[in-house]
Amino acid sequence: MRESVTYSTENGNFYLYDAQHMFPVLIHPELCKVYEKATKTDPYYFKKYGYLTEHGFGGRSKPVIFETTLNESQVKAKIIQTPKVVFEVTDHCNLNCRYCTFGDLYKFNEKKKERKRNINTHYAINLLKYIFDLKLKNKQRKLAIGFFGGEPLVNIHFIRQIVETSLQLNTGKELELVFFMTTNATLIHKHIHFLVENNFRLLISLDGNEEAHSYRTLAINNKNSFRQVIDNIDMIQREFPEYFADRVRFNAVLHNRNSVKNIYEFVYNRYRKYPKITQLNTNDINPDKKDIFERMFLDQRKNEEEYQEDVSDLIPGTREKLISYEELRLFLKNHSINLYILDLRYLMYQTVKFYPTDTCMPFDKKIFLTTRHNLFPCENVRREYSFGKVNQSVLIDFHQITRKFNFYYEHFKKICQYCYASESCGICLLKIANLDNLNTEGDIVCPGFRNQEAFKNELNRMLSFLENEPNIFFQITDNVIKKVQFYE
Repeated sequence: MRESVTYSTENGNFYLYDAQHMFPVLIHPELCKVYEKATKTDPYYFKKYGYLTEHGFGGRSKPVIFETTLNESQVKAKIIQTPKVVFEVTDHCNLNCRYCTFGDLYKFNEKKKERKRNINTHYAINLLKYIFDLKLKNKQRKLAIGFFGGEPLVNIHFIRQIVETSLQLNTGKELELVFFMTTNATLIHKHIHFLVENNFRLLISLDGNEEAHSYRTLAINNKNSFRQVIDNIDMIQREFPEYFADRVRFNAVLHNRNSVKNIYEFVYNRYRKYPKITQLNTNDINPDKKDIFERMFLDQRKNEEEYQEDVSDLIPGTREKLISYEELRLFLKNHSINLYILDLRYLMYQTVKFYPTDTCMPFDKKIFLTTRHNLFPCENVRREYSFGKVNQSVLIDFHQITRKFNFYYEHFKKICQYCYASESCGICLLKIANLDNLNTEGDIVCPGFRNQEAFKNELNRMLSFLENEPNIFFQITDNVIKKVQFYE
């Protein structure tokens, strides 16, 4: 059970977050004192407090009803509907990035046992055939096929075979195929015609200017790969301008040699695009390298706040990419009066159930095949949570998947019931270590758990942001929430 909370913003405005109805309301400071049980309060507001509480406002939340039963038919349906198939093309990489998750900055892991391994083409084609056969049972007529690494272009032969096979399998099926790839762009000059001909969507890793990019060094000589990457990107922009404008995006890693401002300004001023920025992975740090990691690490939220304090013409164009914006979007979607207007579930059903955490249904967003031919729901989950295997056939144990998910849900619903952010959770269970030992090791601490004090701090931050940027409210409700509620 969660209590309603009062809080103030940076601008000195007072709010009451009503836990039962899940939305905040602006209140008078004297009413705030009443809710906080101050000794000296204005009698008028004490009466107002009584009226509000009598009508169910400002009390405790009702218990959240969590669904903890996933069945096999749901998982099978998600595979049929899956919009993406992604292949880990190779473990090879021609770069030796200092902050790479598979480098010595992080603990010993599966990939270090056997580097330089390519995916088995025959097994990958077996998975493709399996997915294409399933698509005949589905009204979803789109399928995206992706390539991940290592550096995918190191194994271009595999990529060419998969593209050719996909086009052959699609004969008569009339699926809308889309190919995409994440690449460091060092080898792209050798294969650009093939990529353009097949209309690949490219996500290119670029950390900013030459100094900012200097952690991305060539494995062969440990030199900065910046010039090679920039020359290739410039070539694409020059020789294939329409393709570049429509199909090329950028991703940057934040660290101590760049900043949010540096990244946005460099990439936008050179290419007129706003990159995605990601923070260094903070999990599984090698204890022997902790000092190195701490010197390299920049907190993305704090760095974004510094960026917003600067006078920059780029701020309006990058606002939707900021953590504070995404945080506010989730809040308005789930903790706002707009929830009842826009969310059809609350209009159609008397009781709405939530699954604990924000973990995707298995294969809901994609199916990912590794170089060890294990199946995962995406490339970001921990590798101990395999959902199946591919060899001469596709082996998926639907019973085991549903059993494990129900086991996880049953344990985490106890945590979620008392979490103030349970309706706007961003935690994926499959990124938490040792889930299968819940019974023997006791309850695992959820990294996204918010008690009352932590939630009040988040409310302060979000509502302060909204007060300073009031037009964002309408932008989110008009352009984001409606799309999420009706089309996701």
